[in-house]
Amino acid sequence: MNSKNTILILSIFLNVVLGFLFYHETKKEGPVEVGLSFQQAIRTENYALAKTLMAEGRVEHISSETLKKVNEIMSAGTGYKTYELLEFDNGEMVLLDLTPNKEYEIQEVIIVPNELKSIFKY
Repeated sequence: MNSKNTILILSIFLNVVLGFLFYHETKKEGPVEVGLSFQQAIRTENYALAKTLMAEGRVEHISSETLKKVNEIMSAGTGYKTYELLEFDNGEMVLLDLTPNKEYEIQEVIIVPNELKSIFKY
């Protein structure tokens, strides 16, 4: 095999690998995409699909009855917010309200009051 053919084959292989990696990277779901997928599954009463979006160890803790209630309270308009919870060793919590774009910049810092901390424990 001459060097021209080797370079051509190597170039094609590299393009295929880079294309696959780019496709895979752009298909990663972020928080908003997961929320959209969840909303669509609930709206169409496809609770099995909604459960595929849940963490493996948590599926049995979120009942179909809860999902049905979400369907009942759902309205036509939906806003999407992205949060990050900071939980410190001393039991204090801070909630960061992040922008919904890929930048994830902090919009608000909320110190979680003691009476609401149980919401974040499961």
